[in-house]
Amino acid sequence: MPITRTKALLALCLACIVIVFASVPSSAQMLARPGWAGFGQKSEAWWKHSIIYEIDPHGFTPEGLHGIAQRLDYIHSLGADAILLTHIAPDATHPQSLDPAIGTLDDLDTLSREASTRNMRILLDLGTPPAGTDLNSLARLWLNRGLAGFRIADPQQADQLRKITGSYIGERIVIGDLNPAANAHQQPQLLLDSSLTKLNQLNAATLRPAIEAIQSNSSSLLLATDGPDVTRSAARFGDGQHNLDIAKVFAAILLTNRASSLLYYGQEIGLASSTPMQWGTPVSPAPAHPRRLAAPANDPISVAAQEADNSSLLNWYRQLSALHHSNQTLSSAPSIMLDHDAQNILAWVRKPEGASLRDPAVIVVCNLTAQSVHVSLKDDMQKLHLKGNFLRTILRSDSGMGPMSLDSMTIPPFAVYIGQLRY
Repeated sequence: MPITRTKALLALCLACIVIVFASVPSSAQMLARPGWAGFGQKSEAWWKHSIIYEIDPHGFTPEGLHGIAQRLDYIHSLGADAILLTHIAPDATHPQSLDPAIGTLDDLDTLSREASTRNMRILLDLGTPPAGTDLNSLARLWLNRGLAGFRIADPQQADQLRKITGSYIGERIVIGDLNPAANAHQQPQLLLDSSLTKLNQLNAATLRPAIEAIQSNSSSLLLATDGPDVTRSAARFGDGQHNLDIAKVFAAILLTNRASSLLYYGQEIGLASSTPMQWGTPVSPAPAHPRRLAAPANDPISVAAQEADNSSLLNWYRQLSALHHSNQTLSSAPSIMLDHDAQNILAWVRKPEGASLRDPAVIVVCNLTAQSVHVSLKDDMQKLHLKGNFLRTILRSDSGMGPMSLDSMTIPPFAVYIGQLRY
């Protein structure tokens, strides 16, 4: 008899669990429950040293959310840990609605579910909700559908959102804007540093202090060079001749920095205008809007062309993102900027505590000129008390081979060199 009662109680408990989970959208279960593809697999929070890929569904594909779901393998190849969706509401006065031009709530659920199978989360940019918005209801609407968090501009609203997301399991996060004057009780997990989006001069004297300030900030930063409301970096820094090579420099700044990285869709192929993503493949059915026409397959600023070129900007982003996730020194070691402004060389050292032969420092060198530059880092290493006389190549953006001597390194025009200090 006791065994029978025990079985009955177990059956009742299981029934209650089924009822509870049945009341939650399947996408929320995919995010929150143990067994979700990205749940509890790492001891470190997923958003630390992350890569977040920002998408406006209106411009990424003609098919909106459905099109994003079809391109998840592409996004995953960029090393993205999460997708940040922008402009999904029909207008500012309806933040709890989904623009029918990009799809339905079912499409959003499908995207969240499919992304989770690739260890990627879905985030939502709330921008600046209009006055009178019930932020609690707004947040819970999306969190209950399985979204992993939000980006929001106002620090007080970010503080409120942090309290709401903290009541959900599944490592939900808030991204707030970097605002030194803000006194929020609970800082967002990530602070968006958009300082590089305000720069447009390609010289070391301008970039070095800006990057130094980023690297010295003790907060958990999300670094961006591009975004929906700024001129793309390819247009701001490009010279019309070496745009893709210059874009590789900014990819290195983003992905070898100590901050997390925010990539705005299209920057990985050097998109320089507000035109939609250029896939370089026929669009079927024909788009209703002429701006959504696909680029020719041979257009160098297209995914199709760059997929076929191992030395392309797209494949450089993929190489850097793999390094960003796999190299412990690049993900966590302190950064030290080197002053080679006179040569227009941007260089920095990622120096592990107790750097040694087994745990070497990593050095990044970027040539910001259209000519080859000869540079010596020997004195820099001596001042930093780092042993070594050459660099073993980890990654470089040009076709060069072999190690580099600290006494005299030759960096080709607009090239990036990344190496380990060896002796």
